[in-house]
Amino acid sequence: MNSTANRESNNRLSQVLTERVTTRNRSSSSPPLLTKNVGLQNQLSIEFEGSSQVILRPNRIIKATQIRIKFRAEEAATAKVREYGLESKIERIDQVITSWFNVETKVWGKESSAYLMSTWQSIEPGEYKYPFALKFPNVNFPPSSDDPPGFSIRYILSAHLDGPACNPGLRSKDYIVPYRPIISAPPTKQWSFSQSVVQSDKKSPVGNVTAHVPRSAFCPDEDVDMSLYIESFSSELIVSAINYTLYKHSDGQIQLQRGLARKTKVRQILQSTASVPGNAGSILVPIQFHVPTRLVSPSFQSRHINVYYDIVFTIQFSNRNRLKSTISVDFILPIGITNLPYNHLLHIQHLTSVQSYLVSKESPVFFDPALDEPPSHAHLVPLSTPPIASPPSYFSIQDVPSQFIQRDREEKTTFTSRLIKPGMSPELGDPIVVVSENKDYEW
Repeated sequence: MNSTANRESNNRLSQVLTERVTTRNRSSSSPPLLTKNVGLQNQLSIEFEGSSQVILRPNRIIKATQIRIKFRAEEAATAKVREYGLESKIERIDQVITSWFNVETKVWGKESSAYLMSTWQSIEPGEYKYPFALKFPNVNFPPSSDDPPGFSIRYILSAHLDGPACNPGLRSKDYIVPYRPIISAPPTKQWSFSQSVVQSDKKSPVGNVTAHVPRSAFCPDEDVDMSLYIESFSSELIVSAINYTLYKHSDGQIQLQRGLARKTKVRQILQSTASVPGNAGSILVPIQFHVPTRLVSPSFQSRHINVYYDIVFTIQFSNRNRLKSTISVDFILPIGITNLPYNHLLHIQHLTSVQSYLVSKESPVFFDPALDEPPSHAHLVPLSTPPIASPPSYFSIQDVPSQFIQRDREEKTTFTSRLIKPGMSPELGDPIVVVSENKDYEW
């Protein structure tokens, strides 16, 4: 599958999905469309190995009109809310699902018609492979995410086998495809971040901390070489220890009837300790660490999810005149995460012309897998576009099958709500808290 997303083409991703097909109760004069051995199973799988293909493995004769591949992107926001009734407490689950695009292609069968019922054919037992190709437009969509609980961004492939004469067919389970947009770091420029640090139980500042960072954003698998200048306000305090932790924050928000509610999940990416030499209360400490690749995705904001990173430095001051007298303070440094260094910006073709999904209406497009690239946009114009020259007849004939014509992307949003007993759906965690009456979705 071609896309601007980062792929690991060497890894084999396969999923064998089994669907049980049963025949409906029919009269004795109407034989079932499928064989009588109801206990058997048909296997419908999606397999990726270099190129993309859907594999059908029927173990008995089946009848079908088409085999289709669907690809869709969904952002889901789910919240468990506690309702207070007259005598008992009732919890409610509210969910908003926004589909950014939902495209499909036919890999087997005849083209469907609005005025003519499709014919069907028999498929003998065996293994059938149907290749397909898909390319993302020059548009950045948010990366895949499953945090915080109840909030997700997923890119989903599924295979569909349509039954004869509108009879029920087969469908594979959803296959989730990881997606990462290409986001470049800004130009390299050293910057400083300074802040007075205060004890958690007191209001008076203990000292001042300044971080000197070579650039404002880093990529996974990069080295960070920065420094920390610490100055205590009291001559009796010296810096005795420095610990630091890189955190990934995933915030989810959803608009409920009573206001805007938010949920947060924090993941610890790495933790380390800095070496502190002897000092008199003022010290410059070098900080060096390697940004891991696991659990690290680009910083981003979508309608319901916000992902960002920071480094929390826990600095311990000791009183030189009093033994066992220490003070601990936290210094928080915001940091950006991208997946492309700035000096590699021009190495990727057309990257500087990438648009946001909030602006562009382009969607991924299926194309003939025998080609390396889909045909140019000039050949993928819908019939509604006026032709340059007069058509030969009243009806125009398309050079490209309708399934390969790129159309404007349409977003669809659905809202559902249901009541549950307290304690159900533990994967959503505790009931969410409404933090604001503000109905503005901006972060």
